[in-house]
Amino acid sequence: MTKPIQIFLRHCYYSKLQELPDRKRPKWFDKHKVFKNFKKTINSNIADYCIIYDEHYGDIKKTFLSNEKNVKIVNCGSEGKSFVKTLEYIKSINFDPETIIYFLEDDYLHRPGWCEILLEGFLLKSDYVTLYPCELVEREDFLYKIFTTENTYWRVLPVTTNTFACKFSTLLKDYDIHLKYSIQNNNNEYICSNDYKKFWDLNIKQNKYIVAPISGYSTHCDQNYLTPFVNWKKIINVSTEYF
Repeated sequence: MTKPIQIFLRHCYYSKLQELPDRKRPKWFDKHKVFKNFKKTINSNIADYCIIYDEHYGDIKKTFLSNEKNVKIVNCGSEGKSFVKTLEYIKSINFDPETIIYFLEDDYLHRPGWCEILLEGFLLKSDYVTLYPCELVEREDFLYKIFTTENTYWRVLPVTTNTFACKFSTLLKDYDIHLKYSIQNNNNEYICSNDYKKFWDLNIKQNKYIVAPISGYSTHCDQNYLTPFVNWKKIINVSTEYF
């Protein structure tokens, strides 16, 4: 029986996005430790994962993922192209419509209990759920609604990153939109998806809503955009201390 959460974790040997001028890693950042955090905190009773590995810049055998079993190899060289390949692969699998698909990038750190919180997010009847309450885009006239579930408060977001979750049925309905904002952006220097514009489209034009826990359960490991009020340095070290 398929578990309710199916995670597609995108890894790469090297990403051109690291060259962007606004990118700055925290001093404690280590991609191997982030992966150990993921393995330590995932609830395997309710979630399975598949690694989508882009070996355009390097063979997976040279990495800490060399012994991982459930891996699909792609050769893309860019975030946008690897996201498209991931979309295509997921679509080819006949998941139950209610299965939650979690798109996850390799530089996101999680708090313990995140799988359960992800499930709670869909009790709000939202179309999309993120565990990362990003603050990159604000709009004064946007109505920020607050919701509650058993373990946390939630807010509506106008946009999010390409680390997000939705039901398989939602993904199929919105498939062309997700494809569009990764394909049409493939002519820029870094060839990355235009994720913020995509979610504006889904939100404003399609009336699809994104919710995030106010006390975030994940963070993008970018020093400029860390989820606040959480000691992520402690979490990454505790999560991997006995791994």
